[in-house]
Amino acid sequence: MTFRTTRTIGAAGALPVVFSAVLSSVLYVACAGGPDGGGGLRSVVRDSAGVTIVENGRPLPESRLGWRVGPEATVSIGTAGGDPAYELFRALDAMRLSDGRIVVANAGSGELRVFDSDGVHLESWGGQGDGPGEFGVMAPRGLEPWPGDSLMAREPFQSRISIFSAAGTFGRALRLQPQSGYQSVVGPLPDGRVLAQTLTTYSGGTPGTSELTRPDLEYGILEADGSVHRDLGVYPGSELYVVTTAQGTRARAYPFDRSAFAFVWGDLVVMSTNDRYEILAYRTDGSLARIVRRDHEARSPTRADLRDAVARQNPGRPEALDAVADMPLVDAFPAFNRVVVDRLNHLWVEEYRLLGEDQRLWTVFDPVGRALGMVEMPGSFRVTEIGEDYILGTRRDALDIEYVESWPLDRSGS
Repeated sequence: MTFRTTRTIGAAGALPVVFSAVLSSVLYVACAGGPDGGGGLRSVVRDSAGVTIVENGRPLPESRLGWRVGPEATVSIGTAGGDPAYELFRALDAMRLSDGRIVVANAGSGELRVFDSDGVHLESWGGQGDGPGEFGVMAPRGLEPWPGDSLMAREPFQSRISIFSAAGTFGRALRLQPQSGYQSVVGPLPDGRVLAQTLTTYSGGTPGTSELTRPDLEYGILEADGSVHRDLGVYPGSELYVVTTAQGTRARAYPFDRSAFAFVWGDLVVMSTNDRYEILAYRTDGSLARIVRRDHEARSPTRADLRDAVARQNPGRPEALDAVADMPLVDAFPAFNRVVVDRLNHLWVEEYRLLGEDQRLWTVFDPVGRALGMVEMPGSFRVTEIGEDYILGTRRDALDIEYVESWPLDRSGS
């Protein structure tokens, strides 16, 4: 059986990177605040054989960066009825163009729906089909800015991306060919190349067994025509809880699985996991360029945590708990949940939340990797993009109605 990944922009132990035993002198030490405010953040930046290592202290639980998310959304797109242009179905991603228009990837209708800065529908691009600029079933599933004020729409199931101008003109499509060895595009690089990935094949175990396994991911840099510029190598992928029966092998949900993350950070590519609070960034030639770490207390789940999580994932299905006895316990919960690169090249890392923890906290790192502090996000809101003065994301209400919302972001505080 072959498992495949799409975009994740989510090893017990270090990744296979060998560092010099002798570290060079410290390049930078920054203290942000102290006992009187600021959370006592401390960042140390040093060089080790050409690799920049950024070590960050742990913010105090109650500390907050001076940046503030507004008390309510300034734009909300979505409705339970009325104009179908506002009825969203599988709106999986959203981004803003430079003129303030909001583009929504509405996979349920195979469209890119375009709204003005106030949330008024202007037009729709694409549609379901096989023609130029059209999308396959349940696509597009992701959006990324493309060099030159264009955008990239991702179709991972078709191993294809489509490029549109800011005016909605379809430019071209890039379909990954089997001979390239890659299955999906992660994102574009500043020079027009793309970071791509593929998941290795997993054949399954012995019938009647289950296991928590981790197929590898292979990454590479592709040219604009889809040809391979450089293979970057093999890295740990996301964990899968796999059950093998006489009928075959299939992956099932596991509550505390550690995930692989791949995304573009400026001119670097990140290929890392959330096993530890550590982000590994590479140059496009495959050499390690930067390691960003934040002090983190690893917490180990118990069998009771596992039962509680499975019960919450399967409401009204007590039989689901029968599988808990066979589920393995991981050594530790994931160190964090998600990572988003904002339009100013800051890293926003969503802290991992245990069951019953409702507070949604993100640690913000500057473009070098120094931790600036923590910001609290609105509840039940999935961030898709962070701009200079806004946060864009999706949410569902109690009736499962989908919305795309824009919230104001004030960065003036220290």
